[in-house]
Amino acid sequence: MGLIEDNPVTRKLIEKLLTKHADCELAGSWGTGEDALAALSKLRPDVVLVDLELPGISGEDCLRALSAMLPCTALLVLTAHDDASRVFESLRAGANGYLLKSSSATDLIAGIKAACAGGSPLSPAVAGLVIQAFKQNSTPAKSVIPLPSLAPRERQILELLAKGLAPKEVAAELVITYETVRDYLKQIYQKLHVRSRTEAVLRYLESGQEPTR
Repeated sequence: MGLIEDNPVTRKLIEKLLTKHADCELAGSWGTGEDALAALSKLRPDVVLVDLELPGISGEDCLRALSAMLPCTALLVLTAHDDASRVFESLRAGANGYLLKSSSATDLIAGIKAACAGGSPLSPAVAGLVIQAFKQNSTPAKSVIPLPSLAPRERQILELLAKGLAPKEVAAELVITYETVRDYLKQIYQKLHVRSRTEAVLRYLESGQEPTR
């Protein structure tokens, strides 16, 4: 996994925490988004922790770039900000989860594992904001947005993602390589005009599709 955190003290603390857990192998950590983007294009880790307050390129812009470059990597925000605007901007930018720095070490590790498994971990306070926003914006009638034309394999991959499978699980299910899934995801993102797996699945569901059981 990778870590992007500009505060050297915080970065060292998180590095120390991660190295204590056998399930977390730290591929690298960086103090700026620019340095991270240059390195991560070759490393391609399963998860990247991203702080939002970065010098130079912002955390949200870093998320957008990483999401386009690493469609199979889970992007997990780790920040002190718990305001709704930052949460939703990060999710729209491609974040798969949003954790607060006030989270316990146990919760942080659990969130990383959940992201690796294809989940979307949220700190309790953040989850409350998301639920409240959905309640406020809910409408009786569901709008249906047609999907653009997708190739059969692209649609198959999108359906498996909607069922909750992570990209590696999709590869195993379809007996294809992880890199092949990554290439298909790039094509899907381009056709749907989205930047992340979360956005792609939402577009799939908005089209009125229901994943088969």
